[in-house]
Amino acid sequence: MRAAPGAALVVCLTALAASLGLGSVPVAAQDEIVARGNQAYQDGDWAGAIDAYEAVREAGFDGPGLQYNLGNAYFKSGDPVLHAHLALGRSLTAHAVEPLPEFWLFSLASWWIDLLPRGALVAAVAAGWLALATGLIVRILVRADRGRRVGGWAAVVGALVVLVLGANLLVRELGLGRAERGVILAEAVAVRSAPAQDDDLTLFEIHEGTTVRLDQRAGDWAEVVLDDGKVGWVPLSALEII
Repeated sequence: MRAAPGAALVVCLTALAASLGLGSVPVAAQDEIVARGNQAYQDGDWAGAIDAYEAVREAGFDGPGLQYNLGNAYFKSGDPVLHAHLALGRSLTAHAVEPLPEFWLFSLASWWIDLLPRGALVAAVAAGWLALATGLIVRILVRADRGRRVGGWAAVVGALVVLVLGANLLVRELGLGRAERGVILAEAVAVRSAPAQDDDLTLFEIHEGTTVRLDQRAGDWAEVVLDDGKVGWVPLSALEII
């Protein structure tokens, strides 16, 4: 069972409170600050979760765990602001990972898929369907040649929009071709060569805020790939799917 989205945030807040001399703030008060965001996140209320987490930041608490919770909430809501929070969270992590260069074709595909915000994409596909339907109706019912030509062009343009942008929307909604990714929530995690709690199998260590790609699972373990190409196994409880 993986960690709840607010688990790292609670740890982060406690550590920050101690380091900034805020230890006098009651733990119950800190829990109350994050409870709204956690509950909103679990309920699928991404806007509510974002508002609550932003309120926590305004109260003076921040860190990679909070940044990734914000980024995850923004991601779920389809808001492009998530990239800033994910980048900031990554810059605050203790484990520096130098990403491998991405193949240009994959970069081009990612650029195309994320070219339009989800709301604009849905609106464009809906407009395409409307133009297609209206154009066909005009083409069938209107007798004047000019009207029939206009209807025909409207139907063609609408069909192209639905075909191209509809495919884009379908790929995004179904997550086709996108690797499952996660973020490390534990302060430090030993990455092992096999899914077992054996220190002799430890390859290296990664830290809170590190993003990974999930390749496969075995029970309570996941084989992960770092952006620099390193591969190993970590407990599922140490990460959150994003």
